[in-house]
Amino acid sequence: MIEVTRRQTLYLASTGMATLAGCSNSSDDGGTDDGNDGTEETIELNGNLPSYASILSESDRPTYFYGAIDFETMSTIIDDEGAEAGDEPTDPLIGNPIVVALLCSFGLSQLAHSRASTSYSANDETSSGEGELVFADGVYALVGEYDRDGLETDLEVEGYERETAEKSYAVYTDAETGEAIGITDEVYAFSYPNPDDDEFEAVAAVERTVETASGDRAPKYATDDEFEALLRAGEPSGITLGLYTADDEFGSEALTDDRPEEDAESLEFEFSPYEGAYGVHQQLSVAGSDASASGVVAYADDNRVDVERLESSLGTEADSLEVTRDGTVVSLTAEYSGDLA
Repeated sequence: MIEVTRRQTLYLASTGMATLAGCSNSSDDGGTDDGNDGTEETIELNGNLPSYASILSESDRPTYFYGAIDFETMSTIIDDEGAEAGDEPTDPLIGNPIVVALLCSFGLSQLAHSRASTSYSANDETSSGEGELVFADGVYALVGEYDRDGLETDLEVEGYERETAEKSYAVYTDAETGEAIGITDEVYAFSYPNPDDDEFEAVAAVERTVETASGDRAPKYATDDEFEALLRAGEPSGITLGLYTADDEFGSEALTDDRPEEDAESLEFEFSPYEGAYGVHQQLSVAGSDASASGVVAYADDNRVDVERLESSLGTEADSLEVTRDGTVVSLTAEYSGDLA
């Protein structure tokens, strides 16, 4: 594993995903075409569950945040060591997923500096381009294929203490740093104490993650129909993120608190357009110099739906923006293109 810098993260290799907003050939009015103008149409909410759905565990926190990036997209960040960052996007429809990439990259850099990095590298059997890196409930989870026996042996050699050893998973800790590591045959999860959150327990969070991944605990979607619908709302490829609350709408703190603390500088999550909603799913994918971004926003009732707020805040730097409303659910799809040479 190598450290992924913020510069590499923002540029996302030769595709230059972070420069799309600044370099797109949009017109003076923003180049958007909201042809549906929020008109009523049917929005599909029964698509396939993403592969990482099975590791999203229950949480006692009022707001649930998750982000995921597939290995193929992440590898473009890692491999392009000569990339230069472009302008930071101000459009949350493309900016929020980029912060997910930044957050996941920070997790990889933590792993790279951990004593467990050698153990992980030696026992990772994941094929190139397959699997995902997921962040949820304060835990990073690398989904792939692992030699669990080899990992356990190496972690113990490195001085990690075994906290839990079940048939399908194990959890280890580093007494010096507080790092917690959970492993199954298909998941390598890790986390650290959060100095800004005294209530967060890294060991307990990691154990919930691998217990859920192994099937010994029901995943969140199995006990919450609205959360399941959110997971099924969009494509799981590229970079995805979700923000959810079991309440009727997000509290004010939920729209500002879920952001990385390290190395973020001025690029942060921007969730204010989702005021009044209870669920959000965003997805970003890149092909060459083009990118497509989407968002599905769910509200508890008609009175809370605010299409005008969404239209004025999202897709502001896109070449085209399509907005569709289906009752209390609003879908946005934007296309971005530009000369990234």
